Amino acid sequence: MCCCKGLRWTLLLVYLISAGCVSLGPTPDPSRFFALASLPRTGQRAQDAAGTNALALGIGPVKFPGYLDRQQFVTRISQNRFAVAENDRWAEPLEENFSRVLSENLSILLHTDRVVTYPWERSQQPTYQVQVEVLRFEPSAEQIVELWARWLILDSEKKTIALKESFLSYPTKDNSAEASVAALSEVVGTLSQEIAAGIRRLSGS
Repeated sequence: MCCCKGLRWTLLLVYLISAGCVSLGPTPDPSRFFALASLPRTGQRAQDAAGTNALALGIGPVKFPGYLDRQQFVTRISQNRFAVAENDRWAEPLEENFSRVLSENLSILLHTDRVVTYPWERSQQPTYQVQVEVLRFEPSAEQIVELWARWLILDSEKKTIALKESFLSYPTKDNSAEASVAALSEVVGTLSQEIAAGIRRLSGS
């Protein structure tokens, strides 16, 4: 009789576990978090970092399309279709991550530490303001990341003095999210170089 009762309890426990009614411990979170990376600072000399320190930059607003306003990683499958990865996520809002990395890149490329992101205080009057509208910024099913952005430069009087569109693409090493984020960081670096070149032409440096 005892054996029968023990068997029944064992079968009941197996049933409850299989039905999800009993948990044997916490389930590991499968989520993986990623962030864009800025350009490396290697080789930057101290005198270069202070060389054009009088140049003050204001970055923003930076606008992103609504379909990228999510934590999950988005891949373009076709012109009109996207795949959203449930477990691959951005560590911070993509728009904020993009703005921060763009600011860090321009600080490195233009050798200035006077960089503020939108919105800034009235006392922080930038020499130039950079506004960016991102129209496309994601990997494709063909293992290529694309960045399509309109950007403009304004002077201290809020007058537009440069306006351009950039169409950039970069291959990924493989189809992993990590490789895609690395390639996305590369195209942000290239965009930063284009903007920095524009600012140098305007400032005569």
